[in-house]
Amino acid sequence: MKVLIACEFSGIVREAFAKKGHDAWSCDLLPTEIPGKHIQGDVRLQLKRGWDLLIAFVPCTGALR
Repeated sequence: MKVLIACEFSGIVREAFAKKGHDAWSCDLLPTEIPGKHIQGDVRLQLKRGWDLLIAFVPCTGALR
């Protein structure tokens, strides 16, 4: 399955999907913390690339406790 993890720069979720055999990519404005398949830029430009699954995270603010 071709998976896009949007708004993720850590690479943790991307690597979990890749470990299960998926073609997993992360996308964020920031560079990735774990080397791998990462698109640095605006995720909206990637939405029409034929993903089977898209997971998006909101930025962590620390506001919820």
